[in-house]
Amino acid sequence: MAAVAVLLAILLPGASAAIVWGPYVTNTSENSAVVSWRVVEEAEGWVEYAPEGGETYRTPSPGAGTIHHVLLTGLAPATTYRYRVGAGNETTGDCRFTTFGDEAFTCIIYGDTRAQKPFFTQAERHGLVAERIAAEEDILFVIHTGDFICEEEEWDEFFAVAGPMLRNTTLVPVPGNHDGAAEAFFAVFDLPPYYSFDAGSLHVTVLDSNDRAWADMDTRTAWLASDLASPLPRKIAAFHHPPFSSDLKHPGGDQGIRNEWCDILSTGGVDAAFSAHTHAYERYRAGGTEYFVVGCGGAPFYALAEEKPEGYQAGRGQTLGYVRATISADAIDLEMVAVAEVPEGDGGVVTMYPAGTVIDALRLPADAAPESTGWWAVLAALSDGTALSRLQG
Repeated sequence: MAAVAVLLAILLPGASAAIVWGPYVTNTSENSAVVSWRVVEEAEGWVEYAPEGGETYRTPSPGAGTIHHVLLTGLAPATTYRYRVGAGNETTGDCRFTTFGDEAFTCIIYGDTRAQKPFFTQAERHGLVAERIAAEEDILFVIHTGDFICEEEEWDEFFAVAGPMLRNTTLVPVPGNHDGAAEAFFAVFDLPPYYSFDAGSLHVTVLDSNDRAWADMDTRTAWLASDLASPLPRKIAAFHHPPFSSDLKHPGGDQGIRNEWCDILSTGGVDAAFSAHTHAYERYRAGGTEYFVVGCGGAPFYALAEEKPEGYQAGRGQTLGYVRATISADAIDLEMVAVAEVPEGDGGVVTMYPAGTVIDALRLPADAAPESTGWWAVLAALSDGTALSRLQG
């Protein structure tokens, strides 16, 4: 706990010593959001918030426990809000989030941020990725594709490392197999293990692919089919276990999830599905949907087989990174941003990539016209980003 306290002091200089998680924002919509935080000892809390240059409002926490979730309502669409939280007599520094609107926007997708002690901590690996994401400008939300932690006591470390990133965006959590029971997921994020939301022209579906889901899979699959009836032109899905993967530990990917959901994702018009679980970057194409494996947020890397499942498009092992997605009504532009290369066996010196290094890129749908004759027009001439991977890899 002493080490965690030191880490918090380094990474969260503006935060109260009493606040060990957050603040972090979830459940954002056009006119509402939930602000959360956790304190060491039970205390009353509150949130102060204001639109840029506008009147300040104050909402008390409904409880006085150690984990606080405060729902803010009556917000204006497409508006950036500054906020801070208080616990007892202590207050955090200023943070911000932006409500959803009709404009084009950028989001981040990454996952598998857990440590592998005693070999390395979240600060040593996940911290490199979180720092680069925090430096990205105007990120509307960050989707975490699961396995935030390895064991329950690692939550303090996750929130310390991710703090600078979480202070200025909305977090969209996906439950992983290491993240505890559904009740624990709800307690941390004030969200059920599967849900959906709309942001501008994008419909986002979050699914629970863990073993517990199979006890009620018929209900969940029916919900998925109904949820994808959304009329929005762009759709993505996120769940932890990849239906396609060349991971030697899970050869071919999760066949059960593939058989259960992939046809529905295709017929439902899902542009892209994002998973983790395989600790690497991979991309597959099946049934008109692009399947991304983005399990390179800091967990120990897995070896990839030379033989790939059908539909393989691109991949990279031993590389920390995240996907950056820019969404408009016409298209989704996706880039895999490499952060660092880790030597084989997870030992030795980690080599950092220059900020903004893109190792794979594509536009969905593939026939969407680029917005300009700039660099995306150059990418369109490449083979869906695979050639770019070869050039930069």
